[in-house]
Amino acid sequence: MPADVSTAAVEAAPAPEARLSRRACVVMLGGRPFAVDVVEAREVVMLDTTTPVPGAPATLVGVMNLRGSVLPVVEARPALGLPVRAAIGPPRALVLADGEHRAAILIERVLGLSAFDDVQPPAEPTPNGLVLGELVDQAGEHATMLHGGALLRAVRTWKPIADSSPAVPADPGPEAPAHTPGA
Repeated sequence: MPADVSTAAVEAAPAPEARLSRRACVVMLGGRPFAVDVVEAREVVMLDTTTPVPGAPATLVGVMNLRGSVLPVVEARPALGLPVRAAIGPPRALVLADGEHRAAILIERVLGLSAFDDVQPPAEPTPNGLVLGELVDQAGEHATMLHGGALLRAVRTWKPIADSSPAVPADPGPEAPAHTPGA
């Protein structure tokens, strides 16, 4: 009896890899590529209108309306020890989610989606566990892999910058001249 052609083709096809690739959204922060697993990244949004929140810490840029839900818009670069840079093109944010908690993290631009299998551990431990390590995608491109859940937990607990809390590193910008009373 002749062999079924479709069965023969399936049997001859190479077996799929036992380990499937994961995907990450790669964005630019502080002039460097950073990645977040798509499990934690929900979407990239254009920032049309952001409403400031009086008395909020400097890291909370404001809130936005995302399809009827109020979403905090956060500046996360200081927590990563990165300089704050202007967006390339219209301002955008990466929406992250961890359970019920969501926030939009300001980004400079979107670099794309990358497939990856593993994340290399960080060379040095990072504060608050924000960095999982170095992602090398299947094309050989490098990006620092962020832990989206840890980043959301960190932004929920930040204190105002005027506070002496070390949770947010101070901006090492140009030194301000000392204030002389009565001058």
